[in-house]
Order: sequence, then C-alpha cells, then structure tokens
Amino acid sequence: MASVQDPNRNRMKRFINNKVIMAFILVVVLFVMGQIIVPGFSRFNHIMSVLQAAFFLGLVGLGQTIVVISGKEGLDMSVGANVTLGVVLGAAIINGENARLLPAVLASLGGGFSLGLVNGLGVSLLNIAPLIMTLAWGIVIEGLLLFVIKGHMFGTGCPALELLGHGSLRLGSLKVPSVVLIWILVIILMWYILNKTKPGHVLFAIGENDKAARLLGIRVKFVRTVVYGISGSLSCLSGLLLLGFVGSAHLNLGARYVLPSVVAVIIGGIRFGGGAGNYLGAVAGAIFLTTLQSILVTLELSEGGRKLITGIVLIILLLAYTRRQSR
Repeated sequence: MASVQDPNRNRMKRFINNKVIMAFILVVVLFVMGQIIVPGFSRFNHIMSVLQAAFFLGLVGLGQTIVVISGKEGLDMSVGANVTLGVVLGAAIINGENARLLPAVLASLGGGFSLGLVNGLGVSLLNIAPLIMTLAWGIVIEGLLLFVIKGHMFGTGCPALELLGHGSLRLGSLKVPSVVLIWILVIILMWYILNKTKPGHVLFAIGENDKAARLLGIRVKFVRTVVYGISGSLSCLSGLLLLGFVGSAHLNLGARYVLPSVVAVIIGGIRFGGGAGNYLGAVAGAIFLTTLQSILVTLELSEGGRKLITGIVLIILLLAYTRRQSR
C-alpha cells in the first residue's frame, strides 16, 4: 500500500514545488477573486486587456530573466532607464511617419544593446556588483536623457506603431491584441532557445557554475556581457512599443518597470543564484502583477492604497517563496 502511495505523494510534491505551475495557479486565483469582487472581470475581452498591458512588463522581464539565469547575482536595475530611452528615441525618430518605424526599431535595439554592454563590462571585467553597476548606470542614462532633451519631449509615434501597440486581430468573433500574439511567439522562441539550443545550455552552465564552464572552454565574461546587452535591447524595444500603446511620450514611463520586473522573476521561481529558471515563470509573474493592479484600479483605490496592498501581497509571496527555496 505504501509503495502505491509514495509515487502519488512524490508526484504531488513535485507538482507543488513546480514554481511555474504555482505561479500560473496564482494568476488563476487572482482572476477568480477579481470576478467575485468585480463581476465581469474575467470576461475574455478584459483578460485580453490585462495580457496586453502585461506584455510590456513581460518583455522587460525577459531581459531580467536571462540576466538572473546568467549568475553572479545578476540583476539589471537599468531596465527602467532603457525603457524610457526607447520611448524618447522612438518618438524623436518616428515623429509621426510610418516610414521611420523600422529605423526606430533598429535604433532602439542597437542603442539598448550598446548601453547594456556597459553594464556587462562593468560586471564581468571590473567585477562591480550587478546591483550597484546597473543601478548607477541607469541613473547615468536618465541623466543623459534629461540633459539632451532638457525636460521637453519632442516627436510622436505613428499610426503603424499605435496599431502594433494598441491594435487587435480578429479571430472569428474574438479580438486578440497584436502584442499578445507577439508575446506568444516570443515565449515559444525563448523556450526553444533556452531548452534546445547551445546558447541556452551555455547560459544555464555559466549561471550554475562559471568556473566549471570556463574549464569547458566557455567564454564566460563574453557571454555574460552580451546577456546584459540583450537585456538593454529588450527594455529599449519595450519602450518603443509602449509608445504605441500609450500614444504619447513621457519621461517617467520606464520607472514603473524596474522593481516589477525583478518581482516577476521571483514570482516565476527563477533562481537568483543563477543556473535555473524558466521564462514562463516570469510571464506568469508579469500577468499576476498586472492583474493585481487592474483589480485595485477597478476598485477605485487611491494610489497610496494600491501601493499598500500591492506591497503586502508581494511581501507575503516573497516570504512564501523564500521559505520554499530554503527547504
């Protein structure tokens, strides 16, 4: 009898310890609570609206995910500054013309990658703690933006970018936001890269044990530097797409993505020591945080009330995850 129960118990234990599954269960629970509190909250159209808003955090969270997986207590606190850069750069280049969208995309990817490389060089070559390096560099980027534009935004998005950021594709009787479809493709692509390709295996290897990876001939410092560059590109691209979603450029748009991108990674169960994790977990974390904010906004709570409740919920979750990981 015990031999029959033990496998079942082990399967249940593995299910409970699967952080990605638990993260998505948290999302489902939150939607159920939202439906109870606000009837109609879980309608398809509203779920799509939540996913549409969560996409931008999810794209920033992708960069945060690969940085954390790369190890050495990796963390990118400059993502907010790079999001703002994407907004400012995109508006300045596009300035209302569809023909300038592609150059804006290329400039955002290139600019974000170049600035991200500075983080990578500081962490990998100068051995500066990632938290300090990326936080300081983010402040430098924000200062440079303020110095260049002198506090005055110029330029706008374009109809094509707005269609991409805020438009929807009709599938039968259902309308699915364009960015949600893009996000699905990104999730599939990242799953394949992280699990089925050599770059993905290399990333996990240096995060798990960079000394062993170095003995195997992996250029650890080079890979880690490039990872920070990719994080910068993704954040800057997210800022450009965010310009199409909100319709206008603001200097404070990026600040709201810094800590949430870190929390999304934690909720998704990506190990802060590096070497283990799944982008699907960060996706669930981004959806959870966006859904929570949507519920609080629907309840018409003040900004102070929303921050208070969000903080309490996150502390409870982080305590639960920390205890689980320490067992």
